[in-house]
Amino acid sequence: MRFKKALKNLIFNVLQQVVNIIVNFIMPPILVSTFGSTLNGLVSTIRQIMQYVQLTGAGIAQASTFAMYKPIADKDYESLNGIYNATRNMFTRAGNVFSAITLLVAIIYPLTVRNQVDYSVAFALVLVIGISGASEFYLCGKYNALLSANQENYVVAIAQTIGSLTNLILLIVLVRLKQNVVVAELGMSAVYLCRIVILTVYAKRKYKYLDLTVAPTFEKISQRNDAIVHQVSTLVVMGSSTLIVSLILGLKEASVFAVYLIVFQGINTICSIISTAIYASFGEVIAKGQRDILIRTFNIYEFVYYIVITILFSCTYLLIMPFIEIYTVNMTDINYIYPTLAKLFILVGIANNIRIPTSTIVTSAGHFKETKWRAVLEMTLNVVGQFVFGKMFGLNGILLGCVLSFSYRTFDFIIYAHKHILKTSSLSTFKKLFLNLVASIVVVFLLQQVMEPNIYNYLTWIKYGVIYFAAISVFVLLVNVLFDRKTFNSTFNVVKSLFIKG
Repeated sequence: MRFKKALKNLIFNVLQQVVNIIVNFIMPPILVSTFGSTLNGLVSTIRQIMQYVQLTGAGIAQASTFAMYKPIADKDYESLNGIYNATRNMFTRAGNVFSAITLLVAIIYPLTVRNQVDYSVAFALVLVIGISGASEFYLCGKYNALLSANQENYVVAIAQTIGSLTNLILLIVLVRLKQNVVVAELGMSAVYLCRIVILTVYAKRKYKYLDLTVAPTFEKISQRNDAIVHQVSTLVVMGSSTLIVSLILGLKEASVFAVYLIVFQGINTICSIISTAIYASFGEVIAKGQRDILIRTFNIYEFVYYIVITILFSCTYLLIMPFIEIYTVNMTDINYIYPTLAKLFILVGIANNIRIPTSTIVTSAGHFKETKWRAVLEMTLNVVGQFVFGKMFGLNGILLGCVLSFSYRTFDFIIYAHKHILKTSSLSTFKKLFLNLVASIVVVFLLQQVMEPNIYNYLTWIKYGVIYFAAISVFVLLVNVLFDRKTFNSTFNVVKSLFIKG
């Protein structure tokens, strides 16, 4: 059953993320060509600010999900109801805080960009974009936590997929009706009603045992404040860059940064699909104390995951600039072609994504309090590094600051997870990383020597993308089979046993 749920989550997470990637790629050219790079930079920056404001909700959901694992596994519905009602109350309180902070941001942030865009436009956009955050707190958060703990992330994925598609359709319609950017964003924010309806209907039909009269047991979500610290750190580290660019370099530069960021957010999304799908499965295994299963499944997870990101980032290195040149052909109010920026984004992406297997283990084990200071240190390094290097080297400096903090935290995650949770040597992870790094460097070098691509539109880009993907996949897989045969063989054994048990 555990494997079947993980597989279902994986399938629908893939569908959701593919839709999100497509939607996120389509929207910026529409916004830039219709409203200009300045407003696109403003919208991108405000979205990041709103993500910061939603941090409390993310921490509540994460801590609540961890607290629900055991009562769900034991079918202890009395305890589960107490945790669920505590979660619901905390989301409501956090929603009130969110609303107040959103209003404060709407008043203050427009003052920092008033020489680039009208104050009233920036003010309205903050409020309009904040609608999605409010729905998360007041209506969706409690269901997300419950569904995640019960390994039903696919329901959330379906709701978000429908919402994203509706979002894109509304944007296209409103732009063709020549509506201004505030009306367009308002229409797009309204689609969150789709998510609310789907999650509410499903939860009420599936979880008939939910009882709102049971007293909330806040004490069982004891790590919520520690989880919030982690979410603050994660969102600042992952999402502060566009805001810092807008403050240091301006909204047009923020638009350039946001375009590259969209590409790599898509790649990051693909990389995180697997961890999202199996996150609750690891939590259940840890809660039941099944250490042998944990180690075996982690080993296969890590083995497959590092192969995937090696292939993805090798392809990205070869294809990123041709894509940017095609993608921004109609974005002419500022230069979008920065090869060095693209290479630094790749470095940041690698430094960030190699942490995912071990960070998934740490989160699933609920080690929020134990690793809190490490998260704060990463956030401090990130923000200080971005400001210092950003002042010195512009857009490239912003990414240098990210490389600094990501590198520290990634190595820390690897060492901590192996020492305190898996209780195994971290050398196995570093061996996998070294093997795939060498494979990536060799295959990229060989392809650059034997191919001289002439990429001038999306069709030729896709053609070379298929060629690169096939060649790189075969080479990387072959290297891993030859030099890590033991893990390769155990992969099939674990998958087979999971199918049998599932």
